[in-house]
Amino acid sequence: MTAANTYCLWNSNTTEAFANAMRQRVSVRIRSCLLHEGNLADMVFHGKFRSVEGREVQFIVRHKEVIPGKSKALENTCEFFFCLEEESSSGKVRMGYQGPGIVLEVGQNEKNELRNLRLRLAKDCSVRQMRRDKRVPWSTDRSRLAGVVPLEDVPATRTDLRALLAQYYNSSHPNPLPLVNISAGGVCACIPEELAKLSLTSNFSYLFFIVPNKAPASAQPYIFLSKKMGLCRNLCDEGTALRLLFTEELNWDSPGPNLKWNDILASGSSRLRTCLEEYYDNEDEISLTA
Repeated sequence: MTAANTYCLWNSNTTEAFANAMRQRVSVRIRSCLLHEGNLADMVFHGKFRSVEGREVQFIVRHKEVIPGKSKALENTCEFFFCLEEESSSGKVRMGYQGPGIVLEVGQNEKNELRNLRLRLAKDCSVRQMRRDKRVPWSTDRSRLAGVVPLEDVPATRTDLRALLAQYYNSSHPNPLPLVNISAGGVCACIPEELAKLSLTSNFSYLFFIVPNKAPASAQPYIFLSKKMGLCRNLCDEGTALRLLFTEELNWDSPGPNLKWNDILASGSSRLRTCLEEYYDNEDEISLTA
């Protein structure tokens, strides 16, 4: 029997998915083989659908990457991938859509830079239920600030929090802390060996904080109480990978000197989720095709 979270659609509902991708303004990934500097090249594009008419879509390019090496696909063929939030009997779920297509037209600006693609997408579309939140691979340049602090006691006031963060920045810990990946529900961070040893022998809760580089300059840091899910030594160039699950998020809107923490264990952080939509990733596509 086919698993409940893995199946394929082979009907006209896929055209409705294309329209929903445009309405929800989700990030779409297109892999294609096109002429580049006189030669065929495999390319990966990230962007959004601007218009949808049945299976023909106008795709606006926000980011382009040329894959090194000899092209492995046929000219003007493509493959699409995107995720949609949909209602189910158990609540909202994320569904991943992936399938082939062809490039009908390439649009360029006055500098001959590729800016949009007109595509015809196939009606044969693989669909799978994805994890609740995408994991975004993370490089250090994506963080203005990032760190992990083991907690003996949860900070109760803004003064406690400022003292805790000041203590972190006065230590020898890297700033920003390298991260393997992050999602709205948790993070995998590369922690120093002394902190890893402490994590092995104690069952601390942790405070994780981050300011992504694409967050508005006026935005408050994202700060979470977290619990340890595990350690791994082969994911980081230096240190040990610590997997954390976010349990509570600092509520910056709460007035007064005392801190208020919102329970997000079941839902993840909607604020961080919105921010992470600004970053491209490939984790969902790997999960879909694995």
